[in-house]
Amino acid sequence: MATTSARRLVYLGWHGFMNFGDDLLRDSWQAALTDDLSLSAPLSRRDYVTQAPRVAMDRMRTAGAERLVLLGGGTTVGFANWAGHARRAQIAYDADGILIPGAGAAESTDAFALGLQEQGWSDWADLSGVALMGVRGPLTARECAANWMPTPVIGDPALLYPALIDFSGEERDEATIGVALGADPESRFDPHVVAEALRRISMAERVDRVRVFALSAADRDGAERFARMVGPLAEVVYYDGEVRDTMRSIAECGLFISERLHGAVAAVSLGVPTVALSYASKCDDFWLSVTGTRSPITVGHSAEELLAEVRAVREPAYQAFVAAEVVALQGTLGRAAERINRWLAGQSSTTELLHPAPSGPAI
Repeated sequence: MATTSARRLVYLGWHGFMNFGDDLLRDSWQAALTDDLSLSAPLSRRDYVTQAPRVAMDRMRTAGAERLVLLGGGTTVGFANWAGHARRAQIAYDADGILIPGAGAAESTDAFALGLQEQGWSDWADLSGVALMGVRGPLTARECAANWMPTPVIGDPALLYPALIDFSGEERDEATIGVALGADPESRFDPHVVAEALRRISMAERVDRVRVFALSAADRDGAERFARMVGPLAEVVYYDGEVRDTMRSIAECGLFISERLHGAVAAVSLGVPTVALSYASKCDDFWLSVTGTRSPITVGHSAEELLAEVRAVREPAYQAFVAAEVVALQGTLGRAAERINRWLAGQSSTTELLHPAPSGPAI
């Protein structure tokens, strides 16, 4: 199906800054949609000043097209600054509306996230032409219902990637363990505790390799320190901007332990037994969407607690349940993409996409 030149999407989201999660979200939508997402909105006011010639050129080469802003995902909904990003993108590109499929919001009790960004639900209510097509997880759905409008859970958009890009040729190595600790500039978790758990695992079973993933540029120093802590079994895998290569490396792991949210999303989507290290509601929001529970491994956990979770996520019944939930969410995300693609192909109107009839098919 070819994209009609009369319909274009304007991508709104971080990407291209050497952060695996941001790039994975964009690449997932790029694989799912018939638009090439070459229209990419700046975010800050300063970016609009420095990138004004590019935005003007984008407007010129798509003159006459109907345009919609696509919010790529991440924890964005409810934050005042992201409402500003969405409003600026809509104005700058003369877009008729804003599509929000699978984005997340911070839980109202999340002191960590709310300490970084200010919520502004009234700013979101003031936006025009918003199609809230579904959100990442149940915590976001609850916040949206309480503060804005009700919406279903359709999952994190990055879950779509392995459903669209073939990784069937990758063989999982049960003797390889992947670990992704964040760094801002340090991990929120005690790397010594994680290393101790890995040491105990290697004493009880065969472990040939520990892949320490630096999923963003900020993680590199921390990943190298952690690899030295683990010892000769460890190797550092640096994200270099190639999403598919990093996904392949994750797919080869027999177990994945991740503080980085989209490290966990990627591993779960690939069917790798995954332990999510939860430090904020965005982690629990995703984890609830695929397991029905919050992650039990939070800041201050012990090696024993981590080992117990490793055993739990490797249980066949647990793995089968998570796999079924992932397939279901891939289905709802896929149907959201199909709706957008029908609009791109001129098979539905902008009004129908932004304001679907209540009797229409559910996403």
